[in-house]
Amino acid sequence: MLYMWKAKLISLTVLTALVLTACGGGNGSGDGEVLLYEEEVSGGAVDAAESYETVTVRREDYQEMYNDTGELDYTDNDAVYIDEEDAVLDSIKVKRNQRIQKGDVLAVFHLETSKTKLEKQRLVNEQARAEFESGLGSLRNSLSQAEQEYDRLSNEAEKKMKNLEIKKMQKEIEAYKKGEKELVDQEREYAALVRMQSGTKLVAKRGGVVTDVSRDLVGQDVDSSQKIVELRNNDKWLIKVTDPESKLRYNMNVSVRLGKTAKKYDHEITGRVVTSSDLTGASDELDSAGNRIVYIDVSEEDKKKYDFDKYNIYIYAVTFEVKDALMVDIRAVDQETVEFTNNSFVWVLDDGYLHKRFIVSNYRNEKDCLVSQGLSEGQTLAIVK
Repeated sequence: MLYMWKAKLISLTVLTALVLTACGGGNGSGDGEVLLYEEEVSGGAVDAAESYETVTVRREDYQEMYNDTGELDYTDNDAVYIDEEDAVLDSIKVKRNQRIQKGDVLAVFHLETSKTKLEKQRLVNEQARAEFESGLGSLRNSLSQAEQEYDRLSNEAEKKMKNLEIKKMQKEIEAYKKGEKELVDQEREYAALVRMQSGTKLVAKRGGVVTDVSRDLVGQDVDSSQKIVELRNNDKWLIKVTDPESKLRYNMNVSVRLGKTAKKYDHEITGRVVTSSDLTGASDELDSAGNRIVYIDVSEEDKKKYDFDKYNIYIYAVTFEVKDALMVDIRAVDQETVEFTNNSFVWVLDDGYLHKRFIVSNYRNEKDCLVSQGLSEGQTLAIVK
């Protein structure tokens, strides 16, 4: 244990040595209070270097890394339904992990619509068609009569009035004919309903990869709320990683490595952190172990160039870096409180004496302390416990 010099009579030689050391003799440097201590034992003072573990102030580039594996998280998923009443699922024509194209047959179904319902719909359509044709025929007959009357007129004023009447009737006919579209749609729906009494194909409206199929529904009645096939778009995804220490920050660049192992990888490309919860204030997404989840994106060009499904994905990033930093072992750094302020200090070993030196630290972790003021490279520090 160190003992502070007690008030006592000392020789002029020792006093002179203390004054010279306190004024900065030896290799010590930096501002701050300097106090001298030595160990008292029988027979005189002992070199402090023999009593304490020491470390050296070193200068180097300091980096903290993030390394982890990633997995693809597909962001564009879709489900396919049978949007018909009275549908029965006959079969499913695809399987999980199968790649499909737009227009491929996914399943086959049929409708079990009652004959009474079909007959009722047929009669409604026929009556609507007859009424439409009758109304259109009546308008056309009126137009034909007006045109004949126009031809028999010789008075210019009367012909002008009749011409205006004819144009008005022509516009009425065009407006009436537009109503036929609804009738045609009803007739097409009826025709489709008749066709779907037998096997009807459920086709894909887009390409993708099948992620799930509902084979347990085959042979059963299904409605528009039951998923038949689930698909994903293989071109729309993000890389999902865990970040328990919150080292990855929004919009920072990372290295995405594709290969068998983290050291033996085939390709290395640039990724970008796209998680925005830190900006929006939304709560972070967590995995089952409570670790924060972060998403990384890569360029569309790289997504097309490399088949990410075929590789293991490794994420590497420099999350913190200081060039040419002064570093010391964290065990050599102590703290004391002066007027509610925590001050950091070290014990500088110089010529057998320990000097208490206050320092300014701009960063520290569990092993090291980065010093911005108070020390210089190569100085020896004692670990005083």
